Amino acid sequence: MLIDMTHTITPEIPVYPGTPAPALSPACSLTKDGFRETLLTFSSHTGTHMDAPSHLLRDGRNLDQMPMSQFSGRATVLDVSGEGPVITEAFLRSNYDDIHCTDYVLFYTGWEERWGTESFLEDSFPVPDEAAARYLVSMGLKGVGTDAISIDRLGSPLPVHNILLKNSVLSLENLCLKKVRGRKDFLFFAIPLKFQDTDGAPIRAFAELRENYEAERRRR
Repeated sequence: MLIDMTHTITPEIPVYPGTPAPALSPACSLTKDGFRETLLTFSSHTGTHMDAPSHLLRDGRNLDQMPMSQFSGRATVLDVSGEGPVITEAFLRSNYDDIHCTDYVLFYTGWEERWGTESFLEDSFPVPDEAAARYLVSMGLKGVGTDAISIDRLGSPLPVHNILLKNSVLSLENLCLKKVRGRKDFLFFAIPLKFQDTDGAPIRAFAELRENYEAERRRR
């Protein structure tokens, strides 16, 4: 069973403050041209997306320079919706058994429920503190994700981004996590749009839940 974890890009979606809203306009039409084509205009960090080290680091790698293996692996979703505004190292250590063998740690903050509303940009969603970020790096992860607009406080100097990206741990934001809330050790794919010098890119993120597939196959 595949579960989509990606928001649809529309002109109305929330964007990070100061980022241009996406625009989707007809480039060709059936009536005029005999076929449909859409002109897409949006930032590389629009919607459900992934940050490359080059997003913040002068000599950081771009996504188009990374192997495809960086964009998939085992994932665990930690429910932090009741943890307050800070995800601590102590909280992560208490979940060691769930994250020590995973490739991606994804934080369900509950902000997904606010998508499409002004409250989605309220700056009180849970984010890791710097000690927690360093602990995540020590786990040898490929990436850290959230259902909120950022893995850092809005308007901050992005300390968590910097800690992760300096250690080649990708940052993923605006994920859809409700359907996999609390899920442990599932296959996760986050495939970025590939273009030259990719400092970040919208991704198609999805989960593969093999146990559900096997149960369904046995029922057949």
